[in-house]
Amino acid sequence: MMENTPTTKPTLVAEPVRSAPHRVHGDGWTGHVLGAALVAMALVAGLNYTFSVAVMPNLAGADDRTFVVIMQRFNPNPVFVLSFTVALVLTGLAAVLQRRDGPAVATRWTVAALVLYGVVLAVTMGINVPLNYELDEAVDPDRIADLADVRNQFEGPWVAWNVVRTLFCTAAVAALARALFLHGRGTADRKAEASAGEPSWAAPTTTFPAASSPCADPARARSVR
Repeated sequence: MMENTPTTKPTLVAEPVRSAPHRVHGDGWTGHVLGAALVAMALVAGLNYTFSVAVMPNLAGADDRTFVVIMQRFNPNPVFVLSFTVALVLTGLAAVLQRRDGPAVATRWTVAALVLYGVVLAVTMGINVPLNYELDEAVDPDRIADLADVRNQFEGPWVAWNVVRTLFCTAAVAALARALFLHGRGTADRKAEASAGEPSWAAPTTTFPAASSPCADPARARSVR
């Protein structure tokens, strides 16, 4: 008879994933970009908000010629284009970095901000900017026969859609602020983990050791009858 060989049990082996110090280093750059995106987005939101509550209401009481002349002077300002572009680039870059290094929940808020800002750009490029071009085509206000008609075609739609993009841009600022808060909390947790010297571990995997044959052990082979 053969002796009963003991049953071998599977061994659990934990596989290490990206170390906490490496994640913390990546989180630092991600946080800086996310903070810059928040500042840039807040500037654009503030710009739109200023037109909604200060510039356009004050111009509403101006005469037609003054209104047209002032609005034409806003159009060639390169700071407007630069501000909108920087906010887009930084928010898109923040979303990419969050997807790579940041917490998943912060990534979702960053992507939400990018989508909201996409609506702002769609309104700006699809409605407000074309209205600006139409006003520029009027050229010299002194040569316009009906200034009141030119103003009416521009002022109503421009003011209404500026309110819309102000609301969406403000929502994008709130989303980025939430993302930055969640990112900071996640980074703090990983720093605490790294300082404690506790590595991050993935789910354990099961490995099965090779079963030994009785004939491989001479002592056990002699026990075989």
